[in-house]
Amino acid sequence: MTRSLAPRPPWTVRVASFSAAHRWPVIAVWFAASTGLFGASLLAGGTAAENAIVNDSRPRYESGRAYDTFNASGRQDPGQRLFLVVSSPGGTVDDPSVAAAVSDIATRAAALESTVDGAIVPSLEEVLDPLLAPPEAGLVSPDRSTVRIVARVPGEGSELDARLAAVPSFVEELRASHPGFRIHALNNSLANDDISRLVNEDLDASLRTTIPLTFAILLLAFGAMVAAFVPLVLAVTSLLAAFGVLGLYSQYVAPVSPYAGQLVVLIGLAVAVDYSLFMVTRFRTERARRDKPAAIATASSTAGRAVFFSGLAVMISIAGLFLLDDPLFRSMAIGTISVVFISVVGSLTFLPAVLSILDRGINRFRLPVLGRPREEGSGPWGRIVRATMRRPALSFVVSAAIMLAMASPVLRLHLGQTDFGSFPDSIDGVQALNLMNEKWPDGSTLQLQVVVTRADEPATRPAIDELSRRILAIEGMSGPVDEQRSRDGSVAMLSYVMSGGQNDLVNRAIVREVRGTVVPEVFGPLAGVEALVAGDAAYTADVIGFYEAGMPLVFLFVLALSFGLLLVAFHSVVIPLKAILLNLLSTGAAYGLLVLVFQEGWAADALGVKPGVIESFVPIFIFTILFGLSMDYHVFILTRIKEARDRGLDSTAAVERGISITAGTITSAAAIMVAVFAVFVTLELAIIKQLGFGLAVAVLLDATLIRSVLLPASMRLLGDWNWWMPRFLGWIPRVTIEGESDEPEPGEDGDDEGGDGGVSEPDGAARRPRLDAPARV
Repeated sequence: MTRSLAPRPPWTVRVASFSAAHRWPVIAVWFAASTGLFGASLLAGGTAAENAIVNDSRPRYESGRAYDTFNASGRQDPGQRLFLVVSSPGGTVDDPSVAAAVSDIATRAAALESTVDGAIVPSLEEVLDPLLAPPEAGLVSPDRSTVRIVARVPGEGSELDARLAAVPSFVEELRASHPGFRIHALNNSLANDDISRLVNEDLDASLRTTIPLTFAILLLAFGAMVAAFVPLVLAVTSLLAAFGVLGLYSQYVAPVSPYAGQLVVLIGLAVAVDYSLFMVTRFRTERARRDKPAAIATASSTAGRAVFFSGLAVMISIAGLFLLDDPLFRSMAIGTISVVFISVVGSLTFLPAVLSILDRGINRFRLPVLGRPREEGSGPWGRIVRATMRRPALSFVVSAAIMLAMASPVLRLHLGQTDFGSFPDSIDGVQALNLMNEKWPDGSTLQLQVVVTRADEPATRPAIDELSRRILAIEGMSGPVDEQRSRDGSVAMLSYVMSGGQNDLVNRAIVREVRGTVVPEVFGPLAGVEALVAGDAAYTADVIGFYEAGMPLVFLFVLALSFGLLLVAFHSVVIPLKAILLNLLSTGAAYGLLVLVFQEGWAADALGVKPGVIESFVPIFIFTILFGLSMDYHVFILTRIKEARDRGLDSTAAVERGISITAGTITSAAAIMVAVFAVFVTLELAIIKQLGFGLAVAVLLDATLIRSVLLPASMRLLGDWNWWMPRFLGWIPRVTIEGESDEPEPGEDGDDEGGDGGVSEPDGAARRPRLDAPARV
């Protein structure tokens, strides 16, 4: 007699059941691993981050090859420039009192001393008194109210830091001695130190704001304090572990982007809480009608598998960033992928263990008003969906027109690179730069540099002179021309002053003209002579070109991934195509609003935004993250729609039911993401503001207009064509995202879900046996 074997449960159920059975060891291991990773990174030295403002000197850019070529024969003595900007609001340098103050400041700067390796040395060298310099040096502003005292800070590394340590207090002393003057210092290292402090302060501020705000939203969603607290525990421990991974990577592989930590918080807090929301909600629903082990098993088979699928989609989508050969970009991807991976692992192990301990205690400290049950689909989203289904064509056209109108400003998108001027005015270097740009409108610190090889040969000298003549004849370019030689004298670096900023389109056009026309015409006849164009504007042009060339590859990777995952999950070509188009619509709208606010200044004062350019990597980062995150909502909704249809409902009824009953959970999940992302708009750094704003807007549109109008309207119009699959693709396996559950549909025997805290969440595929039963993942 053959014994009938029960089907083996999905691996998520086996993992969750093991974690629940060994709850205390699992929790102990989780806390030990998360805090241990964080502690190990601290012992290794913390997170080593690159400077926020730095020119990449690697040879993939022409500007990088230029510096490599100049330094190939031996670097000049290392050091940095420092500018002391002194301005008299009520006088000029022709006034004896103003001239005396400027001379005093220059004299005291030359006498400033620092301690380096136990020895007293001058902090600054080659201090140039602007009143003694020739007029062509341009150290006195055209209106003669402001001067630039230029100095050199010798050394690098710890020596450079030791010499610069005395500068901030020295500037404060100067301000105290000359209270009627505006005095600011501009130096690359000092400004980057200020930016690093600002990044850390913003990171602390974001956590202080987002964690209480997230708890409040969870409290509204669950109606119970314990249930609202559990997701935060997973989120905080996931963040600690991800910070540990990022820190160890930065110490043993390569320094990371200065924004990597903030991105870990930005993405990690959102996904960790969202995944917990789905798991805890499902457990509470199941626990109301069955025993604890069965409730944990069902939650892990349905919500747990959906979390795994969604997390996998997010990680693979972000992995598309590895297609771009950029170490800093790679570090941001590693940080975000790490926190998503850790959140998924915690959802499938730590959460079942915690739920096994708490059991019905998850509902403790219930708030009576928030904890009342409500009928599925009875909320405002259900009414909106039903109204949309009655007039699908009109609803689709109007909503699509609104989204396209919001997306239209993307045609004016101007990508750029962060410069000092884009940072908050609280940084002294930013105030110095703003003052110089105001007083020297023809240019002050922005340089176009040309590195010329074989400069010591007689035939090259006339060409160098002709190069300077041609460049100075271009509108926006000026002198004085500064020529430096490499240590062996064979390579020359010529520096010219550019007006405006490094992100100006005019300066980008100048770079193209010099590279494409001037250099070939001047040096083309000279065999073996190479001329490479560098400088901030050239570097910005190189970076923008790099991202513009790489974007299509990343976009294609993410779109192909999204199509493939949804094709396998729903066995339809229409569903993934429509999901991709709707996601592109929400992404385009986010880009358009990003241009309106951060580039053109709409509501800039209210949001504390300094209008400028859109950071070069922000659009591609938003795209990859959004496509991963939006997969959550589409998967959860479409799973319930397909489930209802497989049970016998017609296409219209299945769409209405699937969208209506998922509204509670998805609204709560979207509210958490939008709230977390929106908090980052309140921070000081422009890049983080742009990322937070773009993601908040995209998720908001995706969870409201897309989900409640465009998705049901399009599915209503397409009807059964939604599930069309060409015969030649019939070999593709059927794979369910969520497991089986015996939850009844309305009209069947049993209780409806959704009673706990007014939150419902999507669950599994069809419950009744089918001939085309899908394979389990």
